[in-house]
Amino acid sequence: MKIGIDIGGSHIGIGLVDNNGSIILKEEKFFKDKTNIKEQIEEFITETVIQITLTYEVESIGIAIPGTVSENKIIKAVNLGLADYDLATNLENILKIKVKLKNDAKCAALAEQKYGELANYDNSIFLCIGTGVGAAVIHDGKMIEPDDVPGFEFSHTIIQKDGELCNCGKSGCFETYASLKRFKKKISDKFGLNTLSGKIIREFINQNPDNEILNNMIKEYIEYLSIGISNIINIFEPDVICIGGSFAEYENIFKQPLEKALVEGNLLFNKRDKIFIKHAKLKNDAGIIGATLI
Repeated sequence: MKIGIDIGGSHIGIGLVDNNGSIILKEEKFFKDKTNIKEQIEEFITETVIQITLTYEVESIGIAIPGTVSENKIIKAVNLGLADYDLATNLENILKIKVKLKNDAKCAALAEQKYGELANYDNSIFLCIGTGVGAAVIHDGKMIEPDDVPGFEFSHTIIQKDGELCNCGKSGCFETYASLKRFKKKISDKFGLNTLSGKIIREFINQNPDNEILNNMIKEYIEYLSIGISNIINIFEPDVICIGGSFAEYENIFKQPLEKALVEGNLLFNKRDKIFIKHAKLKNDAGIIGATLI
């Protein structure tokens, strides 16, 4: 058995995963705030792992991180406000179990490649869209990775000159316009929903198909999303694009208009009759499962 941990922008998911990639048990916890984020992360992981090891023998721990990882350390995770953080060593000293770290999108891509939607494709792009946007590129059946850092930060390519300020410090980043968290906040603020619950937001959208203001907000989100994704397609020409993170829960809302925008819009250099957009089969569990594969 291995433990996979997915640290997101708003919560942590911890799962015990068997050799077939199935989650035997899972615990989740949302951050109270970001003021003592390190303490929250280490406390929840430590307490949960100790409880799991009372019943199960754990071989190793893998952690998916939404940011830059190098030499098994967190270099920076801008959406969490973390930098130069040796989480692995801290946990190993307490738990006496080997801990490995990897970028969260890369972990999720590994899981989808082995167990999910990317299993039958040699050339693909994986995007993890939630609080931020993570990415992985698979070419000829192998994930492409630079030597020192995860790379493929499509999230921080600029798609709008002098645009909205990104958490990374730049303006106009793809992430600021593709972030599902920001999309949900705009919907919540506009219609007074007072929540960022994905379930409530999706229900509101599905219950108001003829609301012009709502439809225009969705249209604008899809427009920005299609610009960022078209840039990726123009560079890599993948056979398929798989989208995970919280975005995977919105398949009935976003999939068709996104494919239409990419095919019919004046965005692709090499025009296509069909764009294969897949939503992650493993949904939000992909990061946990993939973390056990590093």
